[in-house]
Amino acid sequence: MEQRARDILTQGDKLFSNKQQVDSLWQEIALNFYPERADFTSRRTQGEEYSDHLFSSYPSMARRELGNLLAASLRPRSEKWFSIHVEDEDMDEADEEREFLERLTDIQWRAMYDRDAGLIRATKEADHDFVSFGNAVIKIGVNTAGNGLLFRNYHLRDCAWSESIEGKVDCLHRKWEPTAGQLVSFFPKTVSEQVKKIVKTDPNKVIPCRHVSMPARLYDLKRANGQSAAFVSLFVETESETVLEEISANRFGYVIPRWQTVSGSAYGMSMATSVLLPDGRTLQVMIRTIREAGEKWVDPPMLAFSDAIRGDIALYAGGVTTADIEYDERSGEVLRPITQQKDSMPLGLELAASLRADIRAGFFLDKIQLPETSTDMTAYEVRRRLEEHIRAASPIFEPIEQEYNDPLCEEVFGILTDNSAFPTQQMPETLQGSDIRFSFRSPLAEMAEQKEAETFLDIRDRIIMPMSEIDPSQLGQIDWDVAIRDALRASGAKQKWLAPLEAMQAQREEQQKDDALAKGMETMGGIAQIAETGGKGLAEMTKAAGGQ
Repeated sequence: MEQRARDILTQGDKLFSNKQQVDSLWQEIALNFYPERADFTSRRTQGEEYSDHLFSSYPSMARRELGNLLAASLRPRSEKWFSIHVEDEDMDEADEEREFLERLTDIQWRAMYDRDAGLIRATKEADHDFVSFGNAVIKIGVNTAGNGLLFRNYHLRDCAWSESIEGKVDCLHRKWEPTAGQLVSFFPKTVSEQVKKIVKTDPNKVIPCRHVSMPARLYDLKRANGQSAAFVSLFVETESETVLEEISANRFGYVIPRWQTVSGSAYGMSMATSVLLPDGRTLQVMIRTIREAGEKWVDPPMLAFSDAIRGDIALYAGGVTTADIEYDERSGEVLRPITQQKDSMPLGLELAASLRADIRAGFFLDKIQLPETSTDMTAYEVRRRLEEHIRAASPIFEPIEQEYNDPLCEEVFGILTDNSAFPTQQMPETLQGSDIRFSFRSPLAEMAEQKEAETFLDIRDRIIMPMSEIDPSQLGQIDWDVAIRDALRASGAKQKWLAPLEAMQAQREEQQKDDALAKGMETMGGIAQIAETGGKGLAEMTKAAGGQ
């Protein structure tokens, strides 16, 4: 066991060694855009000022705005931003199956947003890592009490990973530095003798450890029943190479979203800061120069004749400095400010404003806002404007949904399934063995659904209804039950709000029978009335004929 652990640690050391240049890049990015996280290559002390090297806060504010926007747009706490579905669309939209899947969604939602789960904190920290560095690390598991989920975000500095041949991150090494007291409380039976001695004298001493999650096929660990495990979770003391825990796991345990990837590298990059780093540096230099120029203009350096000034120069407001020689206008003023060239100030301010605009565009802040529409625009023009906005915002939201939200929800779903949190005994038979997928509510999805609902109204009002006035049979061109249900779902209606389709059809058939019966009775009544009226007329005609 120790030899295998030693081999794994050696592999991890190699990953961390190869990652040093990446850490240096992330350090430079952090210094300009995320100073709170600028401790990749140097450690900060508690209470140290983060931004003392900056002259402009705008790059950090732009990063903060986009980082905060991810949660507000893609994971809003006020609504369920994900829903559980199956691949078979007909089955997914069936009444009984849809209601059960919505019930699973509610259970997972409550588990994720449990007060002690820490989802909001972990994702908020990860969002800013994702925006700044293009990578983030979130660990998902069961808490120590075993009664709920636990989400944790970890510093990218402490993590190194590798990809499988399929391009998926499946092996992660994470540095962990618990105190001796914490380590003994977590692994009381397996800690090294050295740590047992340390905890008696210095329980707060930090003990370097490492957690490794990797495919079991690379570690040759078997389950107790002989079946191969999917992954291995390994905790090791790095100095003593003591294995603290070695267990099999059904899943990876980490979610590592990557914004933009390039072939040949397991690490992603930020689509914002990777191109904005020169602008961020230039803006800091420019703002420093402009501030220095402004300070010199307000409080200019003075030119004085040393032989003429007696004593200290009074540069405060209202101060008077006396000269020791007779004043001569031909020699100029005894004390005068150095002439300043202020014509360059507006140019510097314009360049700074241009850099701010570039940084704003680089963080996609100009594309996230909804497009402006006016009341005189037609529905077609508004729809086209929204389609353009969707295409412009897709580079932001699509990778986040695929690389971030989807793995996050799938990992949680797997953990809840393993711990029997779902009422599988109540699952409809048609859903058994179905592949689960997640759908997410986002500005793009909402606009797409809104477009679907508007398309239904547009077709109904502009095509079907006008044509039905000419030819009523044109109403049969549309399956109104299906169309209306799709429009209701696109508008956000839940399945439990909708009446069962079979009940609606049965009610319609019953109503049609009642209408037909009523119409038949009305027809029969009309015939009887005609017969009665006709009989009276015939009798009168016969009587009249007899009288003649």
